[in-house]
Amino acid sequence: MKVILMQKVERLGEPGQQVDVADGYARNFLLPRKLAVEATAGHLKSLAQLTAQAKNREEREKREAASVAERLNGLEVTFKRRASEEVVAISSPAPAAAPAEAGAEAPATSEAPAETPAVVAEKAAKLFGSVTSQDLSEALAARGVSVDKKKILLDEPIKTLGRHQVAVRLHAEVTAEFAVVVEREG
Repeated sequence: MKVILMQKVERLGEPGQQVDVADGYARNFLLPRKLAVEATAGHLKSLAQLTAQAKNREEREKREAASVAERLNGLEVTFKRRASEEVVAISSPAPAAAPAEAGAEAPATSEAPAETPAVVAEKAAKLFGSVTSQDLSEALAARGVSVDKKKILLDEPIKTLGRHQVAVRLHAEVTAEFAVVVEREG
């Protein structure tokens, strides 16, 4: 049976495409779910109109996403959160060894003296909680930029103090970045 796809169907095709499928698949799956319509003469005539409408809708969505991206680029959102201070051991190379005493002879090797790593204690701040995509979405909405939390691309929530760059996929072809600064509360 020949059908015209109305929506994207995995492993079958894109909207507006005419495909040939098994009768049962069309009758029992595609047609009841309105994923496709039967390829009749009337539907074929309206196919051109439907594709033109879809193309216009896609262009409009892309323009809107580009305008939101323009407002997002360069934007900085600041959060104040409570954070702990943990001591983290970081090893770094030690300075060269001191020369041997004047009376002692140096070993007769051509190798440089082995460097021993020195352990340096550094403080790293870790948040009590995190900054999630929901928090970012709400902060952007407060600034007048409406972005769905699902469009914010965070691999995992932000859990450290500092400046972080966050990407937002507003459209299949439009992405934007904004800065998130997490400061210590108090």
